[in-house]
Amino acid sequence: MKWISAFFSRFWQRADKLTLCLALGLSALSTLCIYAIYLAGYCQERPWQVQALATGLGLCAVVVMVALFDYETLAGLWKFYAPATMALMVWTAFFGETRQGSDNRSWLNLGFTTIQPSEIWKFAFILAFAWHLAQVREELNKPRVLGPVLIHAALGPGLVLLQKDTGVALVMFVIAAAMLFVAGLSRKLILGAMGLGALSVPVLWRYVLSDFQKSRILSIFDPQQFAETEAMQQLEGLDSLGSGQIFGIGLFAENHNYVPEMYNDFIFTFIGESLGFVGCVAVILALAVICGRILWTGAVCKSYVGKYICVGVFAMLACQIVINIGMCLMVLPVIGITLPLLSAGGTSVVSVYLSLGLVMLVHGSNRKNMFTE
Repeated sequence: MKWISAFFSRFWQRADKLTLCLALGLSALSTLCIYAIYLAGYCQERPWQVQALATGLGLCAVVVMVALFDYETLAGLWKFYAPATMALMVWTAFFGETRQGSDNRSWLNLGFTTIQPSEIWKFAFILAFAWHLAQVREELNKPRVLGPVLIHAALGPGLVLLQKDTGVALVMFVIAAAMLFVAGLSRKLILGAMGLGALSVPVLWRYVLSDFQKSRILSIFDPQQFAETEAMQQLEGLDSLGSGQIFGIGLFAENHNYVPEMYNDFIFTFIGESLGFVGCVAVILALAVICGRILWTGAVCKSYVGKYICVGVFAMLACQIVINIGMCLMVLPVIGITLPLLSAGGTSVVSVYLSLGLVMLVHGSNRKNMFTE
């Protein structure tokens, strides 16, 4: 039994306990909210069960990762997991499934359950790209080095766009851009990319975006025109948020407002209705503390691989948090982005815990260096 004791002792010494407790607290709140939505008759029984199971699997994954591995070894194994996840993404793009109300071919049916490979791809991309950037850091802006790096960066959102999932592709773009920025990408190249992006907006609007996507964006500025169509979900979400007032009506109240996808992308509106303004602020603060801890862990890390991992995970979580809450508050268009740790989705939950596990490996390494130097 000594090895079991040593296993958990190593985990306990290396883990970021505050981050883990906050993550588990948010997951518990998520499961309770989805269960309450089920009792209200607004979703099936399976989502809350999957959420609870995914949280347990995520916790187990974190414990095993933190106790047994180190992040540089995992990053160095990119030749194994990167091609495998890329192949899975391509397979899903051609043979995956769509969901009702979406043309994204993002789900893979395993028979007993479905998974969303793009969530796994986020984790694999951050790890592999961090390794790549660390290896070429000193020569990053040389053309012979920069070319392959930019191709690698483009693979992140590119493989997701094959599945027509523009929301996750946007998150992947933010992850790649943040990691490139921190790695020291030339300011001239950054400004040039920003200028090119601004010039491409009219082209994207006219030739790339579908009429439905354009309507989603326009509904933000004139919601009444789209009140019965594209803006309906957000307007109902705002009503739900507002009805919670300061302290909410309670998780298991009998008079909850119905919001489409309230257990998934719009769970923040249910939190606002159930727990009120106080509950929303508490959730945002918990997420902000987690993101802040990730940034601090990266800032004090002496390994560039560790720094880039933390930046990638921070960019992923922060981007999703801002977009999802912006969707619920109707200041951003609906693009199908989940709220980390809170929205229903087994693959998403496990992916977030795996990403937090990576950050905890960096955190544990930082603590080791502090006490050995």
